[in-house]
Amino acid sequence: MVLPEMSTTKSSTLLTAKLAGVRGKRLGLALGTGVAWLAVASVILLSGGMMVDWKWELKPGERQALLVIDALVLLIIAARHIASPLLGQADDEAVALQVEQARPEFRSRLIASTQLSGGQISAGTSKDFVAALLNETETMARSVNFKAIVPGDACAVATVLALLLGGLGGLAFDRFQPDTGVLLRRAFLSNEAVPRFTHIESVRVYPQSTLARGDDVEIVVTLKPNSRVNPNTATINIEYDNADRAVPYTVERVAASVPYEYRLKLENMRESFKVNVRVNDARAEEKKVTVVPRPAVRAIEFRQDYPSYTGLPSLDRRRGDLVLLVGGKLLIKVEANKPVVGGRVTVFHASGKTTEYSLEKTGEDELRRSVPMRELGITGFSVKLLDENGFDSRDEAVYRVTMMPDKPPVVRVLRPVRKEEKVTQRALLPIMISVKDDFGVDTLTLKYTDITGSVRSIPIRPEKKLGSKARVDYEWRIIDLKPKTGVQMEYWIEATDSCAPRAGVGQSRKLLAAVVTDDEKRQDLQNRATDSITGVNETAENQEKLNRELGEIIRARAVPKGSGPTGNE
Repeated sequence: MVLPEMSTTKSSTLLTAKLAGVRGKRLGLALGTGVAWLAVASVILLSGGMMVDWKWELKPGERQALLVIDALVLLIIAARHIASPLLGQADDEAVALQVEQARPEFRSRLIASTQLSGGQISAGTSKDFVAALLNETETMARSVNFKAIVPGDACAVATVLALLLGGLGGLAFDRFQPDTGVLLRRAFLSNEAVPRFTHIESVRVYPQSTLARGDDVEIVVTLKPNSRVNPNTATINIEYDNADRAVPYTVERVAASVPYEYRLKLENMRESFKVNVRVNDARAEEKKVTVVPRPAVRAIEFRQDYPSYTGLPSLDRRRGDLVLLVGGKLLIKVEANKPVVGGRVTVFHASGKTTEYSLEKTGEDELRRSVPMRELGITGFSVKLLDENGFDSRDEAVYRVTMMPDKPPVVRVLRPVRKEEKVTQRALLPIMISVKDDFGVDTLTLKYTDITGSVRSIPIRPEKKLGSKARVDYEWRIIDLKPKTGVQMEYWIEATDSCAPRAGVGQSRKLLAAVVTDDEKRQDLQNRATDSITGVNETAENQEKLNRELGEIIRARAVPKGSGPTGNE
């Protein structure tokens, strides 16, 4: 098979130049539009970011994110309106087709001439025909402005808008200097403060930003001395955690305060809240105030430790049954309603003085202390707790205490019965002693006075250990004292217990032992016998008399009225 021969035609310089002019104008308008939109976007983004920063005082991270967003927007505009036209320019055929669509009088001559100009044609196509087509198309194209088909409205609008916004932005930037300069530098991540007419130096919370529930709080707002505007009022917004919206308070400036101050006092705070302050155009960073419960006693236990000398085991006590023996200890165990760091027990005395003991921490919310109870004048105690925030408990309960003293032993001499007993120089005087004590008797001692009036002591050592109650027989060997006749010795019995630190001492009644001769003693015994017999006779006579009187009373009640003999009988 034989292929047809190909031939080459000459290109049309005129048509090529006109088509290139269309392409150049389109590219120039596209680039101008892109630059204009970049300028418009830059002014809008920068001014918008500066306004947002001025109103809300953006943090460095927020301004950095805003700058990244601005860069992305500008990159998108540049890619669409600058890079895309540069990289996607149309060829001569595409431009010729666009001209054909705008100028239909060419009737496909322009697109055909563009395709045939400077290219190869098949052997069956006449060169003369192609040359005639090119001449005719060039003749028509000479009088036609190909660039007119490219509209410049979009570029004009973008340019005007860019010039307008740029001019207004420039005027505003110059009008509000140096504030706008600071905002612009902040937009590019400067650390300068936001320029305002009013500057807040500090927002302080007294006594501190963590409060105990029920406490009062004062919020103090202070302006910087370089504030250009110092208003007479400030707005302090209090937003409670459980509230839907903040509560605004309009606070007047403290009179004659330099620098300017605004104070707001809130009483009996019950829950946590946030503080937002606005003074003219200044805004303060939000401050959080936390309200926590005060420490309090959730549960308390008592255990009484008796003095060691009593030998009694420890005993649990209820809060309404704190009857304690003097000299012992009271173990106090406290469970708090929250974690605590310490506390103390305050003991109250009848004299008005107080004694404090620190509590020992045994757990996150548990404390304990063994408190000595050595004074009879103790009337009660209270427990105060301290938490990690430095808050102490309030309105503590007072636990009433009744102190029970260790009473001294009770001593009685059962025999001799008489207060004065006559004895001879050879006498052995039998003494029967009754003694009792709450927690046991330790020692017994016979006390007597000698002829000089001095007090002498004789220990009494019973055969078995004395308990809390005992009866002791003792024989006082007066013969060993060799007293003189006529001497009167006063004697008594003393008993001591084991009470610490000072033992209790009990004393019996005082008796007399009169030393007499043997004859005087025999006479005393006879007199006692006579008195006894006389007493027995008198008792018998009195008993017989009572029996007769009782019989008469019984007979009188047995005879009814009117049943006796009458006068007619």
